[in-house]
Amino acid sequence: MTTSVRVPEIDALRGLALLGILMVNVWFFADPSGPRGGPAEVPVPDQAVRFLVATFVEGKFYLLFSLLFGYGFVVQRDSTAPHTVRVVGRRLAALGVLGFLHGLTLFYGDILVTYALAGTLLLATRTMTTRARWGTAAAITAGVSLLIIGSALLVLAAGPAGSGAAVIGPGTASDTPGEAFVANAGMYGALLPSVVLFQGPLALAAFHAGAALAERGVLRPHPPSRRVLVRVAVVALPPGLAVSALQAHLGRQGGEGLSLLATGLSVAASPLVTIGYAAAFLLLLRSRPGRALGRAMADAGRMSLSNYLGQSVMLCLVFTGYGFGLADRIPVPAVPAVVVGLYALQLGASHLILARFGTGPVEAVLRRFVRRTPAG
Repeated sequence: MTTSVRVPEIDALRGLALLGILMVNVWFFADPSGPRGGPAEVPVPDQAVRFLVATFVEGKFYLLFSLLFGYGFVVQRDSTAPHTVRVVGRRLAALGVLGFLHGLTLFYGDILVTYALAGTLLLATRTMTTRARWGTAAAITAGVSLLIIGSALLVLAAGPAGSGAAVIGPGTASDTPGEAFVANAGMYGALLPSVVLFQGPLALAAFHAGAALAERGVLRPHPPSRRVLVRVAVVALPPGLAVSALQAHLGRQGGEGLSLLATGLSVAASPLVTIGYAAAFLLLLRSRPGRALGRAMADAGRMSLSNYLGQSVMLCLVFTGYGFGLADRIPVPAVPAVVVGLYALQLGASHLILARFGTGPVEAVLRRFVRRTPAG
């Protein structure tokens, strides 16, 4: 068994992913019923915030989280050989249980069950070549994108479609903890199959891409050169963000066909934006203020599982019947400021917890379960 060394840049990237995930997930709690009426009836400031979040954040950071999951799989595979199947298998099983409990009680959009299922396929293909991983990631992403875009075109060709019923999240009509639990559990049961079937293949594609990056030695032992990072950011971000802006615009128009088309475009564009963000962030980490920010975000990234679950706890306490019940009561333009405040709390808490205990609480329990010696 080899010993793995933590790479601060990878932890900082995980911290960045946590911020983006919080900025996306908050809307399921803060504004669970969605806009009232058509886009023209939504106040202009609200439209602007929704457009910016859809363009720059949605679909990008859970993908970054997934890339880093695949990257971490290779690190763990190399450090636990020849016990990889037992160690990683236990970790995936634990993630599946945690995810089910998380989705049932706190946030119906949980990703951990999907990670556990997709991670099992990643484990089964642990000996796949790096080239095959790249091909698999590209084929899955392109296939899902084309399937959704094709479906959208068929719907649009069939004629006008209604906007459909609004999705009501756990923050709506949940004045008590019991009501919050019932609302969330009902949504989780209804949406779990579609979440797994849609996000599962895309997560698996990102897992393979992240694993391929790790196998190519990216960030281990040193990050790419400044020249390479600038080139990646310049090549990836402009086209990726242009398509993302189009996707955000289409998604606000209403109608099943345009919504599907926006989703398909997002699947195609998000990998470009994600890679571009990662390159730009690694460049930022080389500046003096970037190094200070990177250290703080690396602390959050070192206990990413605890922080991911902790975000749902905080959002439930702020917006649902588990706590203050502020869903639909905070103006849309103020919601990003709430996100920044909650994330700052996570950065501070992560620093204090790591200084005292050296690891996050959920990570500590998970490590004990994964590394325990079988009886007999």
